Amino acid sequence: MPTYVYQVVPDAGDGCAHCRAAFEIVQRMSEEALTKCPQCGVQVERIIQRPMVSDGVKLKGPSNSQLEKAGFTQFKRNGKGTYEKTFGSGPSHLHGD
Repeated sequence: MPTYVYQVVPDAGDGCAHCRAAFEIVQRMSEEALTKCPQCGVQVERIIQRPMVSDGVKLKGPSNSQLEKAGFTQFKRNGKGTYEKTFGSGPSHLHGD
């Protein structure tokens, strides 16, 4: 289940020690967002945050064959200023000056 972060709505009051800065709560995605602090009842809102991804997680993108079908060309570095084509159209090598 995801962890959501809530904060006091501006101009809604000071809140309590629980919600004054911000607080986290574990909820099901199907549950409605909280509208009031569970301890003091002041109005709160959910803060949108980016998802947390572990350092060891590698996100998978499109495969080389999918990229080639879409018309992309990939070059891999072969040395200083030299690139070799791994798939796609175009020259087999690129050389930089």
